[in-house]
Amino acid sequence: MALTLFLSLSSCIQSDSFHKKMKVNQASFKGWVLVEYNAKLSKYMVISYDSITGKKDRIFTPYEIFHAETGDINHDDKPDILLGIIKPTPFDSVLRKRLFIFQIDRDYIRPLWLGSKVRNPLELFCISGEYDKKQTIITLEQQSRNLFCIREYEWDSFGLYLVRDIQDSLKHKAAYRIFKNYKRFKI
Repeated sequence: MALTLFLSLSSCIQSDSFHKKMKVNQASFKGWVLVEYNAKLSKYMVISYDSITGKKDRIFTPYEIFHAETGDINHDDKPDILLGIIKPTPFDSVLRKRLFIFQIDRDYIRPLWLGSKVRNPLELFCISGEYDKKQTIITLEQQSRNLFCIREYEWDSFGLYLVRDIQDSLKHKAAYRIFKNYKRFKI
């Protein structure tokens, strides 16, 4: 089954620079998730393949993807796909980086959270923690024109809630250096 994401009637200019294949090894799903640009369709494609069942699913988005990760954010032993998408929303017409979360449920990619907004404009995100332990989302956000912060979010029933401000009021270089440490060394 293919689920097509029509997040808005308008589309933005595509870049085929993002491509990522992520291995997933959980009890309920063993396989991979691939994110790539399909030039023929002028859309990004997210494909999941479960080697346990031999089934694939895919979704499409006309919006540029800048980052992707897999994890188990809502702690239900099913893999989740976190996508960084650049798009406007009905309440914010500016093209911005947004965070969307999908879940692989019975071999189908289903939307889990399309809230898309964290406290401040999103720059980057990563998953912190291991599959068999509690995972959180670490973000690098722009507080003001020249200041950035790093925050930690957790899943709470139907969305993300702020756990803590790790650090704020940082210049971009310092914030990025701290963020990279969370990305490299998963807690």
